[in-house]
Amino acid sequence: IMGKKYIEENIEKLRKQRDDRIKDGYRAYVVKVYVYLRKGIEMSKTDYCNPKYSDMSKAIYGDRNQESKIRAFIKDLKKSGYITVYGVGTEKEIKIVKELDF
Repeated sequence: IMGKKYIEENIEKLRKQRDDRIKDGYRAYVVKVYVYLRKGIEMSKTDYCNPKYSDMSKAIYGDRNQESKIRAFIKDLKKSGYITVYGVGTEKEIKIVKELDF
């Protein structure tokens, strides 16, 4: 488990990007990933979604070649306590556990 300090520093960094209005910065993409997951959950009519990272890459970046970035954003959202990820592959369940506050 990542330390509380790491999470707080990370969220501070994200808030600073928001306040500085950095376009296409790290925060902008984290928010896009979060919104994509939220829509996926709404569309699934359950409390989770299992998106293909290649589809997310296409939706957010316009091509399917950014899966590693999508994975990193999902990992950060998970480490910072916004989402949970259980299972792998077709069994994966991504749930939102906290509203974005950055």
